[in-house]
Amino acid sequence: MTNKLWLTMLALAALHGCASMDKSQCLTADWRTIGFEDGASGKPETAIGTYRQDCADHGIAPDLNAYRLGHRQGSENFCTQRNGFNVGLRGASYQGSCTADLAEQFLSGYRDGQQLYGLQQAVNNARSAIDRQHRQISNVEKQIAIHTELLVADGLVRDERIRLLNEIEALKAEHFDLINRLPELEDQLQYAEQQLQQGEQRFTSYR
Repeated sequence: MTNKLWLTMLALAALHGCASMDKSQCLTADWRTIGFEDGASGKPETAIGTYRQDCADHGIAPDLNAYRLGHRQGSENFCTQRNGFNVGLRGASYQGSCTADLAEQFLSGYRDGQQLYGLQQAVNNARSAIDRQHRQISNVEKQIAIHTELLVADGLVRDERIRLLNEIEALKAEHFDLINRLPELEDQLQYAEQQLQQGEQRFTSYR
């Protein structure tokens, strides 16, 4: 089995939440390459424990030294300040895969990325709040229209008309409150967008 095929199978297994290895895979595995791929993808070195357990069922032990060597090389690609920023910016979690001598630079970028991610989320949340407010306004307007049509329908008794009138007044009051809330939400969005713009300028060195 080629290394490329092996890595493809490993990736597919991981995607399905199963990293089980059969005997053939354990025998032909390029542990240095596997270690490199794990390190480069941010997996901790302890990930070899899963492979060790799988292969132990077949009486085979992974080459720990080769795995560690590959993992170190892969980690050197992963544990950079710029990549830390990108990981944080995606909102992804950090699994503590970087060794002490590499972690500081990675975490420096990761914290910056997390900060910018938070600013982006604040903008998204503010926009979502405005969208929800408009949907609520639209829904209340539809309810007012429906109640108004019912109010002029034939065959209504006095009590039914009074009930509908009261409900329409309550809906109009709700509509008024929803409309009045919009400027505050729009101000929040404007502030969030300003903060995001400042954050993007502050972190231009990562671009």
